[in-house]
Amino acid sequence: MFAAFFDLFVQFPTMAPHARNLGASAALVGIVVAAYSITNLFGNLGAGFVLDRWGRRGPIVLGLAITALAVLSYAFVRSPEQLLIARAIHGLGAAALTPGAFSIIGDWVASDQRGRAMGLAGAMIAIPAMIGPPVAGILRDAWGASSVFFLDAAVLSLTLVAFVAVTRQLPDKVSRRVRQRGVNVAAARVGRLILAANATLFAVTVGVGVLVAHLPLVLEGQGESAARSGYSFAIFALVAILVMASPIGGASDRFGRFIPLLVGLIGVAGGLALLGVAEGYGLVAAGMAVFGLGYGLVFPAATALVTEASGPGRRGMAFGIFYAVYSLGVALGSAGSGRLAGLYADSAGSPFLVAAAVVLTAVPVVAIIGRVRVEHS
Repeated sequence: MFAAFFDLFVQFPTMAPHARNLGASAALVGIVVAAYSITNLFGNLGAGFVLDRWGRRGPIVLGLAITALAVLSYAFVRSPEQLLIARAIHGLGAAALTPGAFSIIGDWVASDQRGRAMGLAGAMIAIPAMIGPPVAGILRDAWGASSVFFLDAAVLSLTLVAFVAVTRQLPDKVSRRVRQRGVNVAAARVGRLILAANATLFAVTVGVGVLVAHLPLVLEGQGESAARSGYSFAIFALVAILVMASPIGGASDRFGRFIPLLVGLIGVAGGLALLGVAEGYGLVAAGMAVFGLGYGLVFPAATALVTEASGPGRRGMAFGIFYAVYSLGVALGSAGSGRLAGLYADSAGSPFLVAAAVVLTAVPVVAIIGRVRVEHS
């Protein structure tokens, strides 16, 4: 998980400027950034089936190898079109990593500890989110974007070796009996829980996509360095870590999943709104902090909902769908921000404000689902 999200977050302050330096237009920058998420979306769905059918270990090993090679190729492309192809391969290669890792965790977590466990897992994800962007920004300022890609490929390669060495005891396949039990459990619980989790995740990741594609360009347009752009994402990650690693991360075990989801959605929307009106770096930092607070509340509750809606024989598919939705949200947010930036060139904050409105549309959906669940529990 660390390697998968380190790979993701070092791209945040790097990919959009790298695409622009290769000659991409504002709209093409958004498409290049979104290409990873688009192919990752379809890859997640296929990876979910493979993870449940043939076990967690093999798909993760193959995914790490493909991802490392794709990242390495970024250092050698010479046109936006070549970068677009490499991004597409990257998204496919990484598709099994997160669903596979979360399926392994879900296989071992007791039902009354899922919120806390997913909070701790989310905190571990947020560590590369905190260190990845500033490291990438510093490296790009000093030695160019290629140095970021070399570091990323090295981390993925070392993780591949370590994963192979320490996971020899994982079963190669999920037994037929376990798969059938997963069907029964999923049939009873899937539906409203999955809808609530995925609606929340989609809304939040639209905001993430806008941040990835638009925030670095806005900051550099204001004269800020690439390192300062990286620090902005680190603020978001640090706040999210503090929320998820603290007892707040397990709040959904005590108060139910839906209250943290609703409060988190409002926090994410508030952070995006602050970014939409920010005219100085102070408000940008505040907006990223509020965004991180909301994300830190949403993530443990949403992943716990996914675990509850799936048995061990369908957990890979459930998390595959979950992260396909993640990819879809990031892709639409990234591509949409590029289009909005082109249409409203005189208003740099418009993509953030539109994303905030999208997040707020998920609030009544989740609230209605949560109320129905309480009435029928």
